[in-house]
Amino acid sequence: MHFEIRSTGRHLWTWVLLDSTHLPVMESDRTFPSEAQASAAALAFSKLVTRAGKTLTAPSAGSLI
Repeated sequence: MHFEIRSTGRHLWTWVLLDSTHLPVMESDRTFPSEAQASAAALAFSKLVTRAGKTLTAPSAGSLI
């Protein structure tokens, strides 16, 4: 998967997460005034997803092994 930054055609930008076949998996629900801001938002989103994934897969303190 990878992010693509796209112009909306109205001097605004958005990000799209694409799968390996280039089909959209997720799209930004807002637009940004610059390509750099859209890129920063995509990076922030990917970090949130990574952090959430680590939290969900971490063993709980009370789990039995």
